[in-house]
Amino acid sequence: MMKLVSAVFVTLLLLAAPAAAAGQSLFNSAGLGRPLEAVDARARALGSFGIGLQGGAIAPGTDPAAAARLPFPSGVMVGQPTWVEASRESVAAGHFRGTRFPLLGIAYPLMGGMATVHVGSVLDQRFHGDRPVTIDLGGTSHDVIDRFTQEGGVSTAGLGYARMVGDRLSVGVTVGRYTGSVIRELTRDFGDLDLDGTESFTTSGFWSYAGTTVTAGATADVGSIGRLAASATWSSSLDADASSETAGEDRSYDLPLELRVGGSAVLAPGLVLVASAVHADWSTLQEDLSGGVTAHGTTGFGVGVELSQVRLLARRAPLRLGYRRSGLPFALGDDSATESAFTGGLGFLFNEANGIVLAGVDLAVERGERKAGSIVEQFWRGTVALRVSGL
Repeated sequence: MMKLVSAVFVTLLLLAAPAAAAGQSLFNSAGLGRPLEAVDARARALGSFGIGLQGGAIAPGTDPAAAARLPFPSGVMVGQPTWVEASRESVAAGHFRGTRFPLLGIAYPLMGGMATVHVGSVLDQRFHGDRPVTIDLGGTSHDVIDRFTQEGGVSTAGLGYARMVGDRLSVGVTVGRYTGSVIRELTRDFGDLDLDGTESFTTSGFWSYAGTTVTAGATADVGSIGRLAASATWSSSLDADASSETAGEDRSYDLPLELRVGGSAVLAPGLVLVASAVHADWSTLQEDLSGGVTAHGTTGFGVGVELSQVRLLARRAPLRLGYRRSGLPFALGDDSATESAFTGGLGFLFNEANGIVLAGVDLAVERGERKAGSIVEQFWRGTVALRVSGL
């Protein structure tokens, strides 16, 4: 049934845009959904994919070696609201909004290094859409509504360890378990029609996800002003197990190897340039997907600058600006999908001692666009990250 529900829904989207929708993106409904990076607001504001930044960080899914550079036990909690306006062929197709919590992480010293525990988002699959249709009943045309609901997504829960090797090199590894589930429901609503055989009907299914992921990486200082980093994420098959009440079959998806590189350089006192890139070949999943959805290899890059000496209310408040662009792995139809955004934000340091942040909040705002063929989404995305050290 999973293939049937997916095929029907993809057909609805390709024929016409939904009249009303709620969720976060039309692209959440394609393939395995839309990727969500488990990074904090500082990385978002800099247009970064969360690797190669100056200082230490809890970034177990993107830069596991960065935790070794944290001076004290630390924690981070990230929230991310999003507002989206969608259109198809320049005609409004609905609006979306929602909030995610893409990262919750803790780092604590252990055996000369830093151990981490985290929960992070991977793929967002939430979507709600309505489409008015006209059907023939007994020779008479009637207006009804096809309503599709999809709730769920894929996350990771994992443990990591990072440590310094000498004064300039840090290495780290994170082992995680994929978790999550998805509920898909398709309803034909006949409204107030009072005819024999016109009762609304619903078909639905529930699948739970399981799998294993490992991320390994290294970060190296280059002289006194630069930093380079690289990481790779390997995944086992992502298994989607149908519940006993679901008529559909179990599914399995071979997730691709994901490669990341990044770096940062101090151009002048208080001025840092950052850049990063990511690549994964999702096209290998094409045979696992239902008709109407295509999978593509993806490459992304981001650049940004940080002005760390800006002050606000007599406290240091680093100012950040950036730009990022990346491919999306799944699209409705043959066109590949992309996401691009201009980014910005600042940090506000509540408590700082000897240059070490003990408590602070980072804010990021993104104005961007997702596009695949005639489907366009304009979005605002905010990210708020609370950081504490010395737990």
